[in-house]
Amino acid sequence: MKTYIGKIHLKWCENCNVPLLGKVCEVCGSKSKDVKLTPPGDPRLGFQYDIDFINKVIEEEFGAKNVLNGKIILLNKLPGNEEAYEVIVDGEAKYILYFDENKEKWKIKLKLSGARDLIEKSAYKKIVKIKNDIVDIFKNRKGSILKPGIVEFTNDIEEKDDVIILDENNRVVGVGLSVVSSEKIKEMEKGKVVKVRFFIKSDNENYEPKKIYNSLEEAFKIMVEANKGVIESYEKNAIGFIKNTYKKLKKPVMVAFSGGKDSLATLILTLKALEKNIDVMFIDTGLEFEETLKNVEEVEKYYNIKIIRLKGEDFWEKVKEYGIPSRDDRWCSKICKLEPLKKFIEENYKDDVLAFVGIRKYESFSRAKKRMIYRNTYIKKQINALPIYHWSSLHVWIYLLKENAPYNKLYEKGFDRIGCFICPAMEMGEMDKIKKEFPELWVKWENILKEYAKKNNLGEEWIKKGLWRWKYKMVN
Repeated sequence: MKTYIGKIHLKWCENCNVPLLGKVCEVCGSKSKDVKLTPPGDPRLGFQYDIDFINKVIEEEFGAKNVLNGKIILLNKLPGNEEAYEVIVDGEAKYILYFDENKEKWKIKLKLSGARDLIEKSAYKKIVKIKNDIVDIFKNRKGSILKPGIVEFTNDIEEKDDVIILDENNRVVGVGLSVVSSEKIKEMEKGKVVKVRFFIKSDNENYEPKKIYNSLEEAFKIMVEANKGVIESYEKNAIGFIKNTYKKLKKPVMVAFSGGKDSLATLILTLKALEKNIDVMFIDTGLEFEETLKNVEEVEKYYNIKIIRLKGEDFWEKVKEYGIPSRDDRWCSKICKLEPLKKFIEENYKDDVLAFVGIRKYESFSRAKKRMIYRNTYIKKQINALPIYHWSSLHVWIYLLKENAPYNKLYEKGFDRIGCFICPAMEMGEMDKIKKEFPELWVKWENILKEYAKKNNLGEEWIKKGLWRWKYKMVN
């Protein structure tokens, strides 16, 4: 089932090799090309960390080096329980980056064009060469390549690996999933070796290298210019929405600032619309990254505003009382986030308060069902208004880059979401990132899990497999 939440905005300029949100590139005048994405289709902007990370995974898997250098990449998170992203480069999804929970490592699945890029960059691992006379058999159909059709193969193939399929002229003709390992192939005389996933449809499929930039900063600058009119139109509409909502409701105004990109964009828009006659709130849950706390100070200084810091009850004490928070019992959100905000509003506003919030419909089904103005069901005096509700993640990033805004540097470390450093909503791939990038934070959390597991006779797998994220799985 395809998860459509709203219009997929992403397009591409093939000439400038940058993503577009409109029908025409505002740098070269070229007509934009549609990009096929898996819904809901809300890709985030990749930074140098992401490029280096994916390059490393590609090199480990296939031997090709620096495949993504000099190009803008977008990462489109795929629906499902597995941490997986379509990697959009050169205007198409060429790879799928995913976290293999069984092997506890990041891996790559290939599309046909991605495999061509790897061979162009001298890939030498996980390759299967097939006879020319069976290439025509696989055009426009799927199936499995049998041992008699194989000319040669590399010695590093493991069962269920993605492999590149070449013909005898070393031309990429397909990609597939290995059914057996290299060692097994050597022993076989017949039988299935590779299950074909993508294969050429004709002999006229040409490889056309795209424009490469000297630096990512240069590419970002062109991207911003190429989308300038579209972003200015979205900004104008958002500012108009803020002004009209304020004029209609005539309530005191606040902005909920989390340290994330969406709340930053909302803050900038609200400041432009209403100047500084607003309250800005930041809620410290006790699980914030140091980078987020620094970003609050940076934003405060950059815009010459005062950010009101709120803090709830001590999470580390409450976890002893309530137990491990889980997806089906997220008590931490209420106690550490909602309660301090509710208390502040009740004590500081005589009547209702109008809160401009950086919620976007593309984030989830529940958010897609919200209206652009609604009353908070938990904090009755809070009326929420959503100025960037119809913006995609790319709209937000291009806007922040255009504004030269002081965004949270965690995004430059590959983070898709900014919030608590640990959360039951996280996938295993996200937790793997915490372990590697912030080992001291992970150890602190893991010690809590170990203590709880020991006290409640829970097995080691409860921690290792992330079963703590569901309350109903807190049993052996």
